[in-house]
Amino acid sequence: MQNFKPELIFNNDAGNEGERLNLTLCGVGDDKVVLKLNEEQVALLNMRFTRSFYVRCKKERLLYDIDNAGSYIELEEIARKNYLCDACEFSDINLYGVKRLLKVVVEILYKYPRLRSKLCFIGTHYGMEKLLIRLENGDESALCSFNLQYICTSENAKNLGQFFHKMLTDLISRHERYIATAMSAFGLFDAVLLDRNDYEGYAYLQFISNLRRDEEEGFHPEGCHVPESVVYHELGHLLDEMCGLSGDPDFKSFYGSLDRDDIGNGLSEYALASPAEFIAEGFAEFMCNPAPRPIASKVGELLDEAYKKLK
Repeated sequence: MQNFKPELIFNNDAGNEGERLNLTLCGVGDDKVVLKLNEEQVALLNMRFTRSFYVRCKKERLLYDIDNAGSYIELEEIARKNYLCDACEFSDINLYGVKRLLKVVVEILYKYPRLRSKLCFIGTHYGMEKLLIRLENGDESALCSFNLQYICTSENAKNLGQFFHKMLTDLISRHERYIATAMSAFGLFDAVLLDRNDYEGYAYLQFISNLRRDEEEGFHPEGCHVPESVVYHELGHLLDEMCGLSGDPDFKSFYGSLDRDDIGNGLSEYALASPAEFIAEGFAEFMCNPAPRPIASKVGELLDEAYKKLK
């Protein structure tokens, strides 16, 4: 997952236009884009960063509707109507796979409603790319798909499209094969992307067999032999970024107390890659395993605590 380090720089030289806030987004390499925002746009942007999931019905009813949907269009309507995301594109994904993805998103949002601020798009990277190309070509209506039309002006649209399209391309180029991945884009174009795997029939059985092998060999955590676990892993990245758990002193103390054998045997080999992957792997087991092991339980506990501290 690509991490951004946005920098806010106040500009007092706006002259007759009034004061402006320059919001600089730093991306891949030296790539960056600057948004010039007025006072009203800054207020709207801050509201966007703190959005919460608006509950329209009981979770069980929403899960029932997803299970009984008969087409991509129905599922996209359910996602938008129930405020699960800003934009979505499911036509490239196996229908059963879309349902599994949406049910994970529902479970997460009822547990962590503030994560809605990071769910700007769900679908395939092809669907996301189409929207970003529209922006890149100057189609300002694409801003409406992300509810950004009152925050980002027409002069920003093309630059935003180029910037985030490049980021998406870089992200996918580093994932030759993936089940799900997350794109962190500073609360503007954040996304959870699912690939076009077959989630039914013989191909699905092979898919599950590979996940079980990874679990048995300790590459991924216990209980994480289903596609949902990979989506939970990616959502764990977005939760970590939103809550700042990777930089939390309590987390650093816990993480520093473990050696490589502790992590490899007590969580997974993939968790050894970095603190961020450690958190995502721990969160996946915390959500998927009915009896998560001590490390995963601790990661879940620390994420819950960090979430409660959000202002």
